[in-house]
Amino acid sequence: MKKLFKKLKQLSLRSRLIIAVILCILLPWIITYFVSNYLTKDVLEERAVKQANESLRLIEVNLQNILDDVMYASNYIQFDTRFNQIMKQHQAINSESPQANQEIALNFIEMSNHLSSITDLLPPTYFTILFSNDLFYMNYPYSEFDPLKFYEEPWFEELKVSDFYQTLWIGAHPTYIPSDQDKDPYLISFGNNLKQTTKYDAYLIISIREKLIRSLLENYQQDTNSEYFLTDQDGEVYSSVDEAMITQTLPYDVNTNDYQIVKRNDEDYFLVSHPVSYSDWRLVSVVPYQDTIGNINTMTRTTIIIQGALLLLFLIGLIVLVREATKPLSELNTVTKSVEQGDLTRRAKLSGNHDIAKLGYSFNDMLDTVEEMIEQIRLREQEKRTAELEMLQAQINPHFLFNVLNAIRLQIKLQGDKNSAELIHALSSLLRMTINRNNPFISLEEELDIIEHYTRLMNFRHQHEVELMINIESDAKKVEVPRFFLQPVIENAVIHGYNEGKGSIVINGSILDRKLLKLQVTDDGIGMSEETLEKIREKIFQTESSSQTKNHQSFTGIGIQNVYQRMKMIYGDQFSMELDSEENIGTTYTFYLPIEKE
Repeated sequence: MKKLFKKLKQLSLRSRLIIAVILCILLPWIITYFVSNYLTKDVLEERAVKQANESLRLIEVNLQNILDDVMYASNYIQFDTRFNQIMKQHQAINSESPQANQEIALNFIEMSNHLSSITDLLPPTYFTILFSNDLFYMNYPYSEFDPLKFYEEPWFEELKVSDFYQTLWIGAHPTYIPSDQDKDPYLISFGNNLKQTTKYDAYLIISIREKLIRSLLENYQQDTNSEYFLTDQDGEVYSSVDEAMITQTLPYDVNTNDYQIVKRNDEDYFLVSHPVSYSDWRLVSVVPYQDTIGNINTMTRTTIIIQGALLLLFLIGLIVLVREATKPLSELNTVTKSVEQGDLTRRAKLSGNHDIAKLGYSFNDMLDTVEEMIEQIRLREQEKRTAELEMLQAQINPHFLFNVLNAIRLQIKLQGDKNSAELIHALSSLLRMTINRNNPFISLEEELDIIEHYTRLMNFRHQHEVELMINIESDAKKVEVPRFFLQPVIENAVIHGYNEGKGSIVINGSILDRKLLKLQVTDDGIGMSEETLEKIREKIFQTESSSQTKNHQSFTGIGIQNVYQRMKMIYGDQFSMELDSEENIGTTYTFYLPIEKE
C-alpha cells in the first residue's frame, strides 16, 4: 500500500486528478451494481422457484387427469361385480376341454363388451389381464404381442408379491406393439395384482402412450427455455420433450423439495422437483440459471446499464474538463523540464487571464531575466578574461628588460659577435609578440617560437646551458592555444629546475582521438621530493583564483598556479593538467587541451 501511495505521489497533478475522477465516478457505480445483484439474488431465486413450482403444479393437474382415468379403469376391473364373475368364469376354463376354445372366445367377447364402456372414454390404452392357467385377455391383436411374455419382465416378480390395493408404477419402456413403434416408441405402464378379486393368481397391466404426457410437457416448454421431465425417485426419465432422454437417468437428486443449481451442458441450471400424487414419480423442471434470473432482473440491469452509460459520458466530459484545466500546468511542467536540461530559450505558451496563465507569464518573465543575466555574466566573464590576459601580458618585469638590455649592451661593446645579434633578434621577437595582443590565441607553432626565443634569452641572462628539444606532430602545430601559456613552465624549469646549471627541456606534442592536444614538458633538473610535490599540487590545483598573486622573480609575474587557473577559465572542465617530479631526476608537466573550445 505504501508503494502504491508513493507511486501516486510521483504522478503529475493532472494524472492524480483524472484517477480521482475515475474512482469517484466508477467505484460507486460498480459497488451499486454488485450490491444490487447480491441483495436481489435470493429474492430473484425465490421468485424463480415459485414460478417453476407453479408450472409443475399445472402440469401435475393435467397429468393427474390421465392417471385418474387409469386408476378408474383399474378400480373398475378390480371391483366391478359383473366383470369379476366373467374373470372367474374365464379363469375356471379347462384348457384341455374340447369346448375350451369356444368358452374362451365367448368370455373374451363378453369381457370386451363389458370393458368397452370405459375404454371408449379413455385415451388409447392397452389392457392386459393374465390368469394363472396361462389364459389372458388383451385389447390388442395377439399377432402384435404375446401377453405371456410379461412373465419374463424383471418387474413382474415385484408385481406378483404386491397387494391387490397397491399399484405398481412400472414406468416407461419401449412399446411392445410393433405397429406403433414409429409413432409411439414408448409406453408407460402400471400393474395390479388381482388375487383378492379372483381368488386366483391374476394380474392387470395397463399401458398408456408416453406421448400423452409428453404433449403436456411440450405445452409449457414451448413458452419458456425450461426442460420438463417425468421421472421416478432415482431420476430415470419416463417422459420428456427430448425423446432421446427417455429411459436415461438424470445425474441429479430429484427427491429434494429444495431447489438446486446444477451443471448441464457446462452451464448453470435451476432444478426444481415436484412429487406426483399417490405415486413415486417426480416432475422435474430444469431451467437455465441465467435465463431465469435474467428474465426477472432485466429491468434492474437495464437501469444500471443506462445509469452506467450516463456516468461514462459524464466521466468523459469531466476528464476533458480536467485535462483542459490542467493543460497550462502541463505546459509549465514541460517548459520547466526543458529549462532543467539547459534550454533557456523555451517559453510557456499560455493565454487568458486566469491564475495559472498569470503564473506562466511570471515564469516567462523570470526566464527572460535569467537569460539576460546569464548573457551579461558571459560578456563580463569574457571581458574579464580579456582584461586578465592583457594585464598578464602587460606584466613584464622592468628589471628583467633592463638587465637583458644592459647585458646585450655590454656584450656588443666587448665582443660584437653573432650571438649578440641573435639575442637582440630573440628579444625583439619576444617584445613584438608581447605588444601584439589583438588575438589571445595563437598557433602552437608560434607559441613554440616564443619559447625558443625566451629560452635563448634566459640562457644568456643566467648563463645557463639549457637545451630546448621540441618533438611536435605536424597536425598538432596548427592547433590554436592561449598566448604565453608555456612561458611560465619554461621559466620555472630554468630558474628552479637547474639553479643556474645546465640541462635539457623536452617538449612533446600529439593529438589524442582528434579531440585533445597533449603537451608534455619534461626537464632533467633537480626535481622535488614527494612532500614538496604534494604541497605544490595542492597549491596549483586549489579552486580559489590567485590571479592577483605575483611572483616578482618570474618573467611575466605569473606562476604555474596562474597558468592552471587561466586554462581552466578558458577551457573549463575540458582542460586537465598533471604534475609529476622525482628528486634529482626531473619534473614533467602534462597538459590536455581540447582542440575545440566550448
